[in-house]
Amino acid sequence: MPHVNRRGAVVCFVAASLSLGLGVVMAARQFPGGFDWAYTVISRLASNRRNPGGAPWLSGSFLVAVALAWPLVGYLRRNMGPADKPPRIPFYGLRLGLVAALVLALEGFFALDLSPLGRKAHEAVAVLAFLGFYVGVLGLQLHRVRHLGGSVLSALVVALPLVAVGLSQIALYFDQRDLGWVDTEWREMG
Repeated sequence: MPHVNRRGAVVCFVAASLSLGLGVVMAARQFPGGFDWAYTVISRLASNRRNPGGAPWLSGSFLVAVALAWPLVGYLRRNMGPADKPPRIPFYGLRLGLVAALVLALEGFFALDLSPLGRKAHEAVAVLAFLGFYVGVLGLQLHRVRHLGGSVLSALVVALPLVAVGLSQIALYFDQRDLGWVDTEWREMG
């Protein structure tokens, strides 16, 4: 994998973000009957069964984003403090997140089914992706605050939304396990 410099890392980040944005927009435009952002989970955008025209867009955008983010993580690893003591766990987390995102992208792009790997295998891989990115981003931010002179306020700006998302998803999982996913029929019921 090629090494990128600071400018290359910024280009990779921007291009990966644009790729994901374009993939989401194109997948939503192809969604049969229109995609309802309030009542439909985003995984349906990548479902070949539910969104046959749009799933390749989202999955392809994930493939591109993973390919662009891999050298970005390498750049961060080389430039996050002394070479003899880089923070290992956050980088393992980021790599785990990228590998899990790659598996999800391949699942959607090639219409694979992860269910033979185990019950709720897709959800387990999605959780691994989220946890990997969560550990990576928070770990790097904490390292920055502790060792590189970053501000606590900047750490809170990064950490609070991630913590809020994680806690809300855990609460939904345990509180509404028997309800299944909310869908557009719930809107009609008020």
